[in-house]
Amino acid sequence: MKFNKTILLALLASTFLSFSSLSIAEESYGKKIGDKALRGLTNFSLSFLEIPKNMIIVTNDTNVIYGLTGGIGLGVLNTLGRLSIGTLDLVTFPLPTKPIAQPIHPWDNYLEVNTAYGDLFATDF
Repeated sequence: MKFNKTILLALLASTFLSFSSLSIAEESYGKKIGDKALRGLTNFSLSFLEIPKNMIIVTNDTNVIYGLTGGIGLGVLNTLGRLSIGTLDLVTFPLPTKPIAQPIHPWDNYLEVNTAYGDLFATDF
């Protein structure tokens, strides 16, 4: 009888320790939704940075004439994309999801990476 209690106590302790180590390794729910709300706010308010970014990238890849015309067009499209994603992130911030736009913020890798969009509502659980 005493042997069964010892085994049961050991199993409970090991289960508790394994779950406590999992919770330390993962981010908390509050941090995830806080990051998503901040990401939405920055994408919403600073989406206009896509216009000069795309003008510079397209000019560096081709020439000045195409950079001014095509870069403005691509910048406006990416501005609307970031504005939409920022709005979506702000409205749905209680549901932690992975970032949709890459790079995450408009200023990340500013002149090196074109903006790309991934899966909508890929949960971060």
